[in-house]
Amino acid sequence: MLNKVEVLMHPVRMKISQALLRNKEDGLTPLEMVKIIKDVPQATLYRHIQVLLDSEIIHVMKEKKVKSVSEKYYALNEEKLKLDQDEWNQASSQEKLDFVSFYQLSLMTQYQNYLEKIENHSHDGATFSLVELKMNDVDFLKFQDELKEILTKYYLSSRNQDEKDTAVRTIAVTIIPDT
Repeated sequence: MLNKVEVLMHPVRMKISQALLRNKEDGLTPLEMVKIIKDVPQATLYRHIQVLLDSEIIHVMKEKKVKSVSEKYYALNEEKLKLDQDEWNQASSQEKLDFVSFYQLSLMTQYQNYLEKIENHSHDGATFSLVELKMNDVDFLKFQDELKEILTKYYLSSRNQDEKDTAVRTIAVTIIPDT
């Protein structure tokens, strides 16, 4: 069986993951994915959906009966998109670069979708920061813990929001421990 990095880094599976990320409330059927991911043949898409399903990266969120056929709606298991510390520690340098590339590509796709939605680019609410901080190891670990705590706090509170009326905000953080 492929490891999580190998599963996620395949270009077709990346496209499927990104499509599902943009449609996480309702999920997508394979036929809906074919319409979104136009450059991938249907049979190929089905094979890669199965790999993601077998790896538990995606799951069937619901089934609807349409005539005599049951349509499956797929959604991401967002927790499975994350690597735990053991998986990260066991990953090779190339696998780590691949995973960071997946992260950056996902972020780029979200920003591209955002730009396509907004009408007035002079009121673009996006912001970017690059900050280099000089910290000892103790302060660095404390910083990471505090950052995780604040992100978790707002992530959990956002789950209680009415999804139809509330904007989804993407906060992306990359930490490079020593440059």
